[in-house]
Amino acid sequence: MSQPSRLACQLVDLRDESSCVRCGKYLLGRPASRHHRKRRSQASRSEVHSPSNLIDLCGTGTTGCHGWVHAHPEEAREYGWLLRSTDSPERTPMLHALYEWVLLDDQGHVEIIEANERKALI
Repeated sequence: MSQPSRLACQLVDLRDESSCVRCGKYLLGRPASRHHRKRRSQASRSEVHSPSNLIDLCGTGTTGCHGWVHAHPEEAREYGWLLRSTDSPERTPMLHALYEWVLLDDQGHVEIIEANERKALI
């Protein structure tokens, strides 16, 4: 199974300020992982490990916020932390603990969006 590049990991960690995007906890020294918003099996080759598809979450796939996302897929989709196979990581809004509602890009940036902009994207 392939892994994200070192550059993608650095961009994600810088963008998310080494904090969990769901709860906002600082992650250094805590169990944490990078979560694929669109599952590896559903993402195209170009988007699977792209920064727009990766977010920092506390815990593992079964603990902390990462575990919560996997245990509550419908709620996680409402917040953009989990995507359907037809969703675009770059065009799907996500609630970020540090920035509120954002769009993520593959250069490691966030675009903060207003509520009316988010409704237009959904």
